[in-house]
Formats: sequence, C-alpha cells, structure tokens
Amino acid sequence: MEPGDVPWFPAWGVDLDEPINDVGVLISDWIERRPSDRWALIAGPIPSSDRHLWASWHVATRNEERDSMVARTIDAEFIRILAGTHQIRLAFDRIGPREGDDHVWIVYLPRTTGIDSNGLLEGYPAHDPAIEQMASDLMPWLNGDLRTARPVPNREGADRLEIPSSEPISGIESSMIMMAASADIR
Repeated sequence: MEPGDVPWFPAWGVDLDEPINDVGVLISDWIERRPSDRWALIAGPIPSSDRHLWASWHVATRNEERDSMVARTIDAEFIRILAGTHQIRLAFDRIGPREGDDHVWIVYLPRTTGIDSNGLLEGYPAHDPAIEQMASDLMPWLNGDLRTARPVPNREGADRLEIPSSEPISGIESSMIMMAASADIR
C-alpha cells in the first residue's frame, strides 16, 4: 500500500429494487435482522470514500476502547461520528436512510486492532470472508443487488451533511473527514 492509501472498508452498497417507502419499517427490520450492533445501515449518498469510513470508524472505536462513547452502541457512535455531530438524533436524521432513497450501504464495524498511547490506530483489521458472507446474506432481505462501485464524493451526500454548495466535488471528501474529526470537539 502506498503512503496515504487505505484498504477497502467493510461496506457494501446495495441498489434497491424499489425506493424506500417506509423508513420506520426498514430500520425496525434491520435492527432485528442484523447480526449485531457492529452492523450499520446508512443512506447511499453519505460515505464519500473508504478513507472517510475508516476515519469515522477510527474515532468511534477509539471512543469505544476508552469508554467515552456518546452513544450507547458502537453503530450509533459510528453514525454520530460519520455525520460530524455530537447529537445522535441529528446524526440519524442526516445520514440514515430516507423515504425515496434508491440505495443504501451495509457497514460492518470491525473491532479495533489496538490504539497506541498517542490514540493512533496500530493497524487496519484484516479482511474476514465470513463478514463478507454475512453482508451478502443481508442483501436479498433488502430486495437489492450489490453495487459494484465504491463510495465517492457527491453533492447529495454533501447537502445532507450541510456542507456548503460552494464546496467543489474535489473538496467534499476532505470536508466530510474534517466533520467526522470535529464530532468530538466539545
């Protein structure tokens, strides 16, 4: 891996057969069907890159290791960080699936490989084929197919996170990562 590169994040885009028409039912069913609270379901436009997902995961799992999470569960903590806010409800409003969305991301939050004394990640978790199979098993329930593209910065995701429309597409990833980094500033 080149300096600055990150591995593939355990997130799978799902193109839905039909747009979401009842978010409440979708979320209730998701919570019941997912293997554990280390799995999250987020709106399709939100992640801007694997780097954005890893940065948010790092802050969330560091908080988990330090017993300093704002949320009660790791999935809610990750969603809060990814949304760049200290407020859990606002986080779900910003990045949770919405009625009319035509794709979502299934996200697995691996346990940390360790945090050093400076609060830095000791290494990325190894790829786990069993996790990939679990994600694959969830897709038919969502009535969708695997999206082959990885997350990319887009205007809709920026708008949901209230990033100014004057921000060029090329700067959206950096803005989203900065929002995630600032979620714990008090």
